[in-house]
Amino acid sequence: MLKKIIPVLLAVALTAAFTLPNAQTKATKIGFVNAQKVLECHPDGKGIVAQRKKAEDELKPIQQQLTALQAKLQQNTASAAERQQYDVLAKSYQARAKQLQDKFDKLLTPVTKDVDVAVSKVAKAQGYVVVMDRLIASSSGLVIYADPEGTDLSDDVCAEVKK
Repeated sequence: MLKKIIPVLLAVALTAAFTLPNAQTKATKIGFVNAQKVLECHPDGKGIVAQRKKAEDELKPIQQQLTALQAKLQQNTASAAERQQYDVLAKSYQARAKQLQDKFDKLLTPVTKDVDVAVSKVAKAQGYVVVMDRLIASSSGLVIYADPEGTDLSDDVCAEVKK
């Protein structure tokens, strides 16, 4: 009987010896950044924010006209001329919005690359494994709670992106 128990005990001891060290992993550090704040810290950031505001201001009157015409269309009180005006205005709005978005994307791409590099440098230097945009993480429900003092890397990333 003892001869049958010894191999089982030896197998259990070997299994424990190889699995217990792997079970003791170090804690994963997760950090957050305020992407809007970091964007504004970039030397070109204020210009990009101004361009976005300018585009929104340009499109706003057209959007208001479309909203008014759409209300008439939904209530079936729009004339044929108003329906045609709505179609022309909608196409014009979409084309202009696309032009402005393309222009904005061209301005934003190099800044985004700079910010990504800065986030990577700060995260690696401080031992973070994952860094998320705080607004997206909280609004998506991805993160329910995070200590803002111990996990916010925004100021450090801003300092890096200004270099």
